[in-house]
Amino acid sequence: MSAPAAVEAGMAAAAAMKEVMARVKQAAERSGRLPTQVRVVAVSKTKPTSLIKAVYDSTGHRSFGENYVQELIDKAPQLPEDIEWHFIGNLQSNKVKQLLSGVPNLYMVESVDDQKIANHLDRAVGSLGRNPLKVLVQVNTSGEESKFGVEPSGCVELAKHVKLGCPNLVFSGLMTIGMLDYSSTPENFKTLLDCRKKVCAELGMAEEECELSMGMSADFEQAIEMGSTNVRIGSTIFGAREYPKKSNQKITFVQDIC
Repeated sequence: MSAPAAVEAGMAAAAAMKEVMARVKQAAERSGRLPTQVRVVAVSKTKPTSLIKAVYDSTGHRSFGENYVQELIDKAPQLPEDIEWHFIGNLQSNKVKQLLSGVPNLYMVESVDDQKIANHLDRAVGSLGRNPLKVLVQVNTSGEESKFGVEPSGCVELAKHVKLGCPNLVFSGLMTIGMLDYSSTPENFKTLLDCRKKVCAELGMAEEECELSMGMSADFEQAIEMGSTNVRIGSTIFGAREYPKKSNQKITFVQDIC
């Protein structure tokens, strides 16, 4: 990308970020909440750090997210240390220590979907001497085989394991990805709300203490109106992604999860 093109792209991303925040404010107000009660994670996968920096500088935004470990490890050292990074993709056990050691300002992992990955994160945080790490339990609310996440029937057990069995992790709530075509998104969101009620009842938590990460570029306003506290927005801010041509089905799917 040429220098003039990079500047133009950065200005466009910053303008889009401001527009997103205005829409978030309106959706929050419609749900009877303050805009500050909804976090926007700007998901920058496949995009250069220059765009992230443009949004950072122009809007003061600090919450950014990535789907791939290597991409986050590459980007984080090139950007300000006060960015709060969210890892939102599927995390493999053999990548845990690499992620935690490579991104000191990792704020949250939103995609804990089984006890194995929770245990790996817990041990790695402890061995690296990091402060306890916030995590969300990912729930597969759509029942699609292509989606990661624990089944709704298992969310209480996994949340309980994280909260009570992983001292170096902070159970902070639940995350879900809706249907690919968004045809049953409200149903997916309602399922996550039901999961939160069950988890909070079992763990003795107030529902306000349990975050809901649901809603992406195509449906974040609806998600906020239904109670989301954390929306993951990518292409609406940074533009369409450009992926290398691969036949892997899950890589193709990932294009649409924010």
